[in-house]
Amino acid sequence: MVDSAEFERLERFISAELAGRRHPGSSVSVVEGDKVAWAKGFGYADLRNSVPAAPETVYRCASVTKPVVTVGLLQLMERGRFSLDDPVNDHLDVKVRVVQGEEPTVRDLLTHYSGMPTRVPPLYLLGEEALRMRDYVGDAARMVRPRRRAWAYCNTAFTIIGYLMELFTGSSYDVYLREHVLKPLGMSLSDFDLTPMLQGRVAQGYKRDGGPEKPLIPVAPYVLGTRPQDPAGSLYSTVIDLANFVIMNLNGGVFRGRRLLKEETVEEMQRLQAPTGVSRSGMGLTWFRTIHDGHVMLYHTGGLPDYTNQVSFYTELGLGVCWLSNLQDGSGWRPPAPTALRILSGESPSFESQRIQSVPENWDRIVGVYGDETRQSTLRYVNGFLVLDDRLILERVDDARFIVHGPGSDGEEFTVEYGGDGMVKQFDLGTGFHPRYVPEDVRLDVGAELTGEWYGEYFDSFGFHTLGLRIEGECKAMAMDQRGEWVDLEGVRALLGRVEGGCRLRIPAEYARWGVDDWAHVSLQLAAVDGRLRGFIRTPAANIPVTLEKGRANNI
Repeated sequence: MVDSAEFERLERFISAELAGRRHPGSSVSVVEGDKVAWAKGFGYADLRNSVPAAPETVYRCASVTKPVVTVGLLQLMERGRFSLDDPVNDHLDVKVRVVQGEEPTVRDLLTHYSGMPTRVPPLYLLGEEALRMRDYVGDAARMVRPRRRAWAYCNTAFTIIGYLMELFTGSSYDVYLREHVLKPLGMSLSDFDLTPMLQGRVAQGYKRDGGPEKPLIPVAPYVLGTRPQDPAGSLYSTVIDLANFVIMNLNGGVFRGRRLLKEETVEEMQRLQAPTGVSRSGMGLTWFRTIHDGHVMLYHTGGLPDYTNQVSFYTELGLGVCWLSNLQDGSGWRPPAPTALRILSGESPSFESQRIQSVPENWDRIVGVYGDETRQSTLRYVNGFLVLDDRLILERVDDARFIVHGPGSDGEEFTVEYGGDGMVKQFDLGTGFHPRYVPEDVRLDVGAELTGEWYGEYFDSFGFHTLGLRIEGECKAMAMDQRGEWVDLEGVRALLGRVEGGCRLRIPAEYARWGVDDWAHVSLQLAAVDGRLRGFIRTPAANIPVTLEKGRANNI
């Protein structure tokens, strides 16, 4: 049982975390067994009007919505409407397109192994017309790789889940979930739209372009993607209501004597469905699953332009934390609910000096660069510490397992996999597996004729796009933006088989609202290979691969 001293430690921890980030407000609840053991608000739900955050404050839950939606879907599975390994297209009237190999299954959607890419939905201001869910699925549901080849967080998969629920029940997913999930759980201050009852309770959301010294920007209300709002992140809720949801998950599908899911269904949702490499971490059904301080931890995070959240729980200890906040600063920060769990369990991070500052005999088989051309990480020894990307320290457990220490992924397991030559060929952390980096062997055509028009397709978190490139000389070129308009490139160098240049491209308004700028600063780095231009569109946030062919746009 958690005692008062641990709750005092927790409160200090939360207050210090929020103060260090100049965070406007948060609400936090703690679940112990079958009850809400503690809940408190910190800071302000609305700075301008000096409204304090409270346990009853409503926040947008972002992707913490996904496990709630999944419970409703699994209820329909229990009623025989589908099986987890059914191909998704068997149940859709608008199909997942560009299938590569086997059809993705419902299970693939719930584990983010569908072969579809990461994509965020558009944001519409109140009064603007949002998309019909069916139309959005028809546009966005498209594979870029075979299913189960690689993990890629996929919001579109959960738009499909919501649309499947509509096809199975004859009513929209939100109507079903209000009656069959929210109501039985007593989630009376929760909904999938901003109802009149919630309007006076919802926290003002803020965004910020960077660290604590930057100004807070209030965000106007918006609609997430579709009507009804996209089930990938539509839930409004409180930490008290979400605590009820966690209680049901910790108690085999039962809340206050009422069963929402069979016990075996809850076990299926929580078991390791898709491990990351050879590690003990990966995906359950929707839940992320990892080993944290030696405990199995299930969790889900969420982020919108103005909110960041996390729900985490230890299954064997019956402890859970729900943490909702009203700021997105673009840093990738999520409320550190796992550390809160550590505090509540009465544990402290252990550091064994002989394991943390000790260079093993095979050190040279571990260090190096990992990843691919789009993203890389570095493992190296610094003063006897094995360090990941110069910010996380790894404590050695054995030849294949380490424990992470530092501001990110703290307490989680880190696994390495060895090849036949004794070299580490891959490391696994969370849902990410990172192969040892091997530079691509590119046969550059230094004599290629570069002038002319080139076109190709690429995808990013806003969808699929056509890139046009018009090269007029060694120092002059133009690029076509997402609206089909031509923009002059700066710093152009088109010579000896390579093309480089940069520009600012306007982001469509419905996607620019995810950030703080209406423009994207991009640079092109391309090489002539086998009659094509191959390379990357580089932005401050991503390196996006692209291949262009000479000719007209309608040839794509």
